[in-house]
Amino acid sequence: MKQLLAATIGLGLSACASIPGAEPVAAAPDDPDPIQEVTLKGVRAVTVSVSDIDRTLAFYGNAVDLELVSRYQLDGDHFDPKLLKAEAETVDVALVRLPNTFLKLVDFAPNSDELGIAQPLTGPGYTHICFKSPATDSAFTKFDAAGLTAVSRGGAPIDLLGAGTEYFYGRDLDGTMIEIEIDQRPRRDDPFWIGHVANVTSDIDRMVSFYEGLIGYPVRRRAALSGSERADEIADIDNVSMKGAWFALQNIELEFWQFENPATPVRNAPATLDMIGYSAIAFEVTDLSSEIARLSARGVTFVGAPVLEAGWKTIYAYDPDGSLFSLEQNVSADASQSIDEMIWIDPETF
Repeated sequence: MKQLLAATIGLGLSACASIPGAEPVAAAPDDPDPIQEVTLKGVRAVTVSVSDIDRTLAFYGNAVDLELVSRYQLDGDHFDPKLLKAEAETVDVALVRLPNTFLKLVDFAPNSDELGIAQPLTGPGYTHICFKSPATDSAFTKFDAAGLTAVSRGGAPIDLLGAGTEYFYGRDLDGTMIEIEIDQRPRRDDPFWIGHVANVTSDIDRMVSFYEGLIGYPVRRRAALSGSERADEIADIDNVSMKGAWFALQNIELEFWQFENPATPVRNAPATLDMIGYSAIAFEVTDLSSEIARLSARGVTFVGAPVLEAGWKTIYAYDPDGSLFSLEQNVSADASQSIDEMIWIDPETF
């Protein structure tokens, strides 16, 4: 039976670190010359399309402490039509602060409570974010009491490696999946934090190459997983087999999986913002114009022109799988809405 091919790898294991002074990834020989240094800071927000913002806030607020930063509405025509599957009139938005990033909750149909279709663990696209917490104050207990629907088998977190971390997958009231990691030896004092956002792809090598160019950091580590009964229990998939890769940004980790058994499907159409679940991740940058020029030269496909939203100049783009991400520059919002105070200086604290 195959075992883990990296001693420290686990489903969602976030033994990551910021990379102070990391050298930007060099352009490949056939790439255009870099236009200027990468100005990307980290993941400012994970955008989640929800059926009801108040219900979502109540669910997560019963499990973890949330700070509602702002609540506002947008006209539907604020969004380029290519970003949406259905026409929107009024869009409700809530920005929520977590210890090391923000959640941006968006309701594209405030007059409807229709739930979406739960996305499979095997992707493609953004499948979950990871709530990490210490064993002395387990977030699992709180999410379970709040009404979390189990994905993992057995009804309790599972020790995958015997290394002091337990794992559990579950779904919120919209069917959107979250991962919970319980640490016996946490490296942070917070009652919880977001360890990573997961993106599942049908071609992990292509995605690693793309994100090295996007964020300017080399991939931190790669590994494979198969032949683990405990992994089968966590994923609720018999004989699960997959390949993983991790990038450490300065405030959060990006996690990529390619499932081999069962195989991750190839996405047959670009994602849209109004599909219930994780619809985009937002990268904060200090110079949006230069980033658009730099990434356009690398072949990144942008959607429409930059727009101003709540003091942030924003533009959307696609990764190679058709998943959406945005670049955001603070032009007039309060500095507290930036991730500057969420960046770790000591790599050992990540």
